[in-house]
Amino acid sequence: MPRIAYAGGTIVVLFLLVAVLGDSVAPYPAELTDYGQILAQPSLRHPMGTDHLGRDLLSRLMAGTRTTLGLGLLVAVLSSALALAIGALCGFAGGWLDASLMRLVDALLALPGFLLAVCFLGLFGGGVFQLVLYLVLIGWAQLARIVRNEVAVARNLDFITANTAAGYSTARNLFRHVLPAVLPSVLVLLMNTLVGDIFAIVSLSFLGLGISPQIPEWGTTLFDARSFFLASPWLFAFPSALIGALTLGLHLLADGLREHLDKKRFLFAVEEINLLAGTASACGSETA
Repeated sequence: MPRIAYAGGTIVVLFLLVAVLGDSVAPYPAELTDYGQILAQPSLRHPMGTDHLGRDLLSRLMAGTRTTLGLGLLVAVLSSALALAIGALCGFAGGWLDASLMRLVDALLALPGFLLAVCFLGLFGGGVFQLVLYLVLIGWAQLARIVRNEVAVARNLDFITANTAAGYSTARNLFRHVLPAVLPSVLVLLMNTLVGDIFAIVSLSFLGLGISPQIPEWGTTLFDARSFFLASPWLFAFPSALIGALTLGLHLLADGLREHLDKKRFLFAVEEINLLAGTASACGSETA
């Protein structure tokens, strides 16, 4: 496994630990207000300072990690599951079903997703359910196309053709052979999808169209700090640094896994070529 995968994995695991253990290890409750410490600068008492209500910023960000990362994971998993189901069906079945669903994918990819999100959430109101629903509905299309192409390639491999000739059912070929070959690539794409989902959640919450400002979340923290950018820049600096660190960790992990998977595929191809060469040499020796 490449070193960048370990570096990225370490960063992601740290954020997951904060998301799980944030309430128990945070120095203060996230909603605790101290009107004597309004907009206090970073200090030993408040390492990241306080906001306009005297709430400890470090505690708010630790609690917000669970919300932001948790919702990002939920959206990424749901959209990936939907994309995997539709992409696998199109790639393996082909025909009119593949053509119809891929035209729907083309239509979704042609639409300006973020602008539609602003319109959708502006019309129907913000909230966790509406945010997750919309991001899932627009997030599956690009991944479904990639899965469809991967499955279509795997469907034409020699061992799938041999299985079909041997009488294996379509479901057996799909679930026991094709999907396991595609899942590693889907895992890498899932991490890249997660980055986009986190940015969308933070951006929409910053615009006041996502999660309620009362819920600790990175985007709502930036939303609350918008009026104090010049007077208290740490209110923007620390959340932005966390977003950048998580994004970096996910990208490093995804790149490391992709490099590892490409190397495994190369070694498998070399081994297969050597096996075929050995078989051909053996056949030539027997003929001689």
